[in-house]
Amino acid sequence: MLTARMALVSTVRQLVLPRSLAVVGASPRNPAAVETVVRSGMRAWGVNPNHEEVAGLPCYPSVAALPEVPEAAMLMVNHERVEEALEEAAAVGVRAFVVPGVGAEAGAAAKPTTERLAARARELGATLLGPNCMGVVVPNGPAAWNGRPPETTAPGHVAVLCQSGSIADAFLSLGGRIGLRCVISSGAEAVTDAADFLAFFAADEETRAIGLFLETVRRPAAFVRALAACAEAGKPVACLKVGRSEAAARAALTHTGALVGSEQAFSAVLRRYTAIEVSDFHELVETLEILGRQRWPTGSRIGAISESGGECALLADQAEAAGVPFHPLPSELAGRLTDAFPNFLEPGNPLDAWGIADESDVYPRSLELMAESRAFDILLGQADLSQFRDSSNDGWCELTLRTLGRLATENGVFCAMTTVHEADPPRRFQELARELDVPLLRGPRDSLRALAHVALRRPWRAPTTDDAASDLSDLLTPGSLPEHESALVLERFGVEFAARRRATGPDEAARAAEELGSPVVVKRDGPAHKTRDDGVVTNVSSPTEAAEAARRLGGRVLVAKQVTSGLEVLCGMTRDPDFGPVLVVGAGGGAVEKLARVAATVPPLDVDGALELVAEAGVSEAADAVARTLVALGRIALTHSEIESIDVNPLIVGANGAIAVDALVVVAEPVKD
Repeated sequence: MLTARMALVSTVRQLVLPRSLAVVGASPRNPAAVETVVRSGMRAWGVNPNHEEVAGLPCYPSVAALPEVPEAAMLMVNHERVEEALEEAAAVGVRAFVVPGVGAEAGAAAKPTTERLAARARELGATLLGPNCMGVVVPNGPAAWNGRPPETTAPGHVAVLCQSGSIADAFLSLGGRIGLRCVISSGAEAVTDAADFLAFFAADEETRAIGLFLETVRRPAAFVRALAACAEAGKPVACLKVGRSEAAARAALTHTGALVGSEQAFSAVLRRYTAIEVSDFHELVETLEILGRQRWPTGSRIGAISESGGECALLADQAEAAGVPFHPLPSELAGRLTDAFPNFLEPGNPLDAWGIADESDVYPRSLELMAESRAFDILLGQADLSQFRDSSNDGWCELTLRTLGRLATENGVFCAMTTVHEADPPRRFQELARELDVPLLRGPRDSLRALAHVALRRPWRAPTTDDAASDLSDLLTPGSLPEHESALVLERFGVEFAARRRATGPDEAARAAEELGSPVVVKRDGPAHKTRDDGVVTNVSSPTEAAEAARRLGGRVLVAKQVTSGLEVLCGMTRDPDFGPVLVVGAGGGAVEKLARVAATVPPLDVDGALELVAEAGVSEAADAVARTLVALGRIALTHSEIESIDVNPLIVGANGAIAVDALVVVAEPVKD
């Protein structure tokens, strides 16, 4: 596996960081791509029999006529010529191709042409970027891009992959906000896809953080392996996935199956490997600007200074919503602030410093006192910093920014400047922020969400799990198992159930009630969800009542010890067609019907990881017992792939632990030839 991964990384490197490039079809009709190659300074040649040079790039009549075999070829020809161009380059040994075309301009020919290109590239063992992509740019490095990246694009350690060419272009046009290792527009991903590039980023020493803009995941298993490699390498991944509609129609045999669709399954995978999930482009940019700095937040204790009470309230609201609330200032710090500036009558956090004293004094000194208190992991300077604002405010704003840069170095606190505006600050402020390595964030909501994403991100910890399997061959028959057999499956993996007896009629039900002791419940013996059709009789207090309940329900029944009331929790597993088993925990019983608060992840899972999930779902009672139930479900899912879905609902939890009182296991039907 390691050898295969190293081989993959090596071949993708030729695509992202080629040492030399042939631009096949270099032409004065499309000079932008050629100019980008020339500007990059890489060893490159054009291939065009009709020109000796294009935009400063020397041209040769064929790939075979080049002075050396290029490591990669950019095929700037139309869809009618692209297959021939690939063959010509392959004939001399090229095995990395960038194919910008074969998109809408090819019309109906796009799909069959792409399929033939992909098949041939695989035969050759080649990597292929695209078709229908913009290409790849490495700031201050090689570039094979179908356009002119702005000169403001800055080098750094954030690698970005976009399946959308226009979004990739938007990253290059951020004015240097994010220091970029590379930007890749992967297009149709006919051969080399997001999983391949993600694996490359995990191994690339100059990549510290990764941004993804995805429309689809073509090879889910490979994507998950690459995501795991990034987690193991300690490289944060921030992901925005669009078009997240339901991918698979599910029969709602279990509550879990109804709760977990393709969107939730993908989110669970991201969560499992400590990736950051964002909801829109602005949030992604703010997150990557933070990750693009040399320092990252190491905690979530946050303090801020602003220039109005309204902006302080806005910051506070957004911080609370993001999960990093502002806490009151320590009394000693509040006293020091009042001593320094008596007009601070009741200094708060965020700190409104407007009008307290001269801005050039109060903002820098207040920030210094806050940093010296060691009460904060994150310090923010909030200002109406817009290129359209009256420039008379530039002086104190610049001093605030410089103070933040100095405090980050001297005190080790993470410092950032935020602005209430989405508009860009003046250009010189952007350049100064980059020089000082201080993020200059836009908009309180996205800024606070981004800070929370990074500050609250859990470090990767590989789970310690026991994958020993129990033999279930005597229980697993295709379809929905009756409750008794479902419980037996779970009991073999350590899940505790209420004592129960099967009864074929009223007399056996009465004897079962007598053995178990009152009160009991009497249920129709079959798959779960019996409460939907009045298939359960509760609070049965005597054998006579048990017999009557069995008579009323008809047929075979299950008599079970009634568990004293407690918090009802759902623990479940469903198998996503793309990403495999997904584990869920949340409010159980009838609450789950209302899509109550649930948390999801994917196995393998150990108790520590399960406890984090249980806490996120808001379950505090008997958390350890609930966590162990989730661990058991994960073990079942990984060792018995024929099981499609499991519900333990409800799991009654209280001071004495957790006892399951209902369960449903669904086994896949055998695949027909």
